[in-house]
Amino acid sequence: MSEQFTPESETWALFDAACGDALDTDQVARLEAALRADERLCDLYLDYFRLHAELSRSVRLERARDKVIGAIRQPESVNSVPPIVLDFSSTSHYPLTTSRSFVDYPVFPFLAATVIVGVMLLGFWAIKITHHQPQVAGTPSKSVPSDVRPERTFVGRITGLVDVKWSDDPRFLPPYGYAHVPLGRKYKLDSGLMEITYDSGAKVILEGPCTYEVESTAGGYLALGKLTARVEAVEGKGSRSKVQGSRSTSLTTSHQPLATNSNPQSLIPNPLFAIRTPTAIVTDLGTEFGVEVDDRGGTASRVFRGSVRVQLVGGDGGQREVVLGENESARVEKNEGGGGPRLVLHGAAANPSAFVRQIAGPPKVLDLLDIVAGGDGTGRRRERGIDPTSGGEDPLFVPGNRDGNRRYWPVPWHKHKLIDGVFVPDTAAGAVRLDSAGHVFDRFPANSGRAYGSIWAREARLKPQGETTDQARWVYAMGLGEQFMPEMRGLLGMTANSGITFDLEAIRQAHLGVVPARFHAVAGLPYDLGFFPPAGGLADVWVFVDGGLKLKRIGVCPQDDPFDVDVELGPHDRFLTLVSTDGGNGINSDWVVFGDPVLKMTRAASQESVEDK
Repeated sequence: MSEQFTPESETWALFDAACGDALDTDQVARLEAALRADERLCDLYLDYFRLHAELSRSVRLERARDKVIGAIRQPESVNSVPPIVLDFSSTSHYPLTTSRSFVDYPVFPFLAATVIVGVMLLGFWAIKITHHQPQVAGTPSKSVPSDVRPERTFVGRITGLVDVKWSDDPRFLPPYGYAHVPLGRKYKLDSGLMEITYDSGAKVILEGPCTYEVESTAGGYLALGKLTARVEAVEGKGSRSKVQGSRSTSLTTSHQPLATNSNPQSLIPNPLFAIRTPTAIVTDLGTEFGVEVDDRGGTASRVFRGSVRVQLVGGDGGQREVVLGENESARVEKNEGGGGPRLVLHGAAANPSAFVRQIAGPPKVLDLLDIVAGGDGTGRRRERGIDPTSGGEDPLFVPGNRDGNRRYWPVPWHKHKLIDGVFVPDTAAGAVRLDSAGHVFDRFPANSGRAYGSIWAREARLKPQGETTDQARWVYAMGLGEQFMPEMRGLLGMTANSGITFDLEAIRQAHLGVVPARFHAVAGLPYDLGFFPPAGGLADVWVFVDGGLKLKRIGVCPQDDPFDVDVELGPHDRFLTLVSTDGGNGINSDWVVFGDPVLKMTRAASQESVEDK
């Protein structure tokens, strides 16, 4: 080999980037050239990927085992998350993308076989090398028969998550999205924001790092970190006067009447909403307030509206409680010389601006590019795609013709499950299936039944390494494409023939409180780039909702102006399907793009536009 293969070498860096799906265009070319030039380097390439697969398997096994042990130790949390599924069947590595890639070489099957054998052996190997030896959970408590599960009581729901990073504590099992909140559930955030809305109407915003346990239908235990609480009565579930003057039905939940504290030792006075800390109890008297607990257990409380009662937990004489009004603050501190905590009034609490009082409202639009790339529609994921002939993830744009197989493919790798499926609309099979519910369409013009490349979510602004004159990578060779992107969000590339269906019901479940009201994009074909004669590109563009045709543009060519796509969506529509087909002359230059593709959202109850708020 021309260079020494060390962790500092360029070849090592290229191997590492290939394992992490981080190769850019120039690196792909350099790596392929190096592999073709040196057979010994090919052997190292195989060994490197095999070792990477083994180590990844080891880490996944250890994390999964820790989660299982955590679930055994905390049985009350099991039902709040989906079952653990170990899936090592798919790969996201496409290290080479030129016309004759490394995959074409006969060594590639040996790589696959090596990885499979390594994974089979690793179950024994991982147990030996791991430094973590989890303890076996003890026998069930004598007070609860081993075959009886305690009845679960829910007090609310998670209604907001912003940039949350959950604790990696192996005993903590993170919730699944906007899940229901059961009594006794503990939440541990390393960073980010989380909002819990109690069925009583109270809202709590946790700010990481933070540890919070739901102790009752009317509050919880803040062991560390910051929270903001806003208590508002829900119509039909009691008024403010009832909250303060009655213990009957003021905080009745929709799941169970006035549940008691899950912790018998809790000092939270149901039904008044209260936050307990290691040193104090902060009780709502009609208010919005903030509480912060430091790593020594000290408690700071600040009132934004209304009033609260702050009571010491323990203490040796002196003032034991105080009622704070608007803009007043207090702090409970532990005595340096030992003994119980002491109460310090006014001015000692954190600045009110340090508390987060509101999480951003529901999204006004959902970005379909982010969804195609694996997100939930609120982020900026790009540069990922889907194989329309298998539903698999394409982490690099994979050029080349793909034969349609007349099947409708789910997209199992998508974390948020917002894509129902993909397909190649092959008219030779007759009616084409459009979604998992079985809707079909039998009026597509005859086409070649072939697709080209990936269904691809491209970034708006090309990086220098992304620009190319290689016609095989047309989604970059077409240039900026600003005529399709008035908002510069990006491009959804769908060379004929290909189709993708989004699950609108799953989107509604993922973003509670809002529903998709319209689909909007700017579509067309980029103008001739010199690769083929100007008349070569000719394609058709289709949009369906629950199998019903909503938009049809036949014979679109590169010389045509981009056109708006604006499709109304009802509150109960299930599927949105986008399709491109060739114009009957093959798929050459049929580079269909949907620019700035978004779902415009409305509020679920009133159907009032979120943009009006």
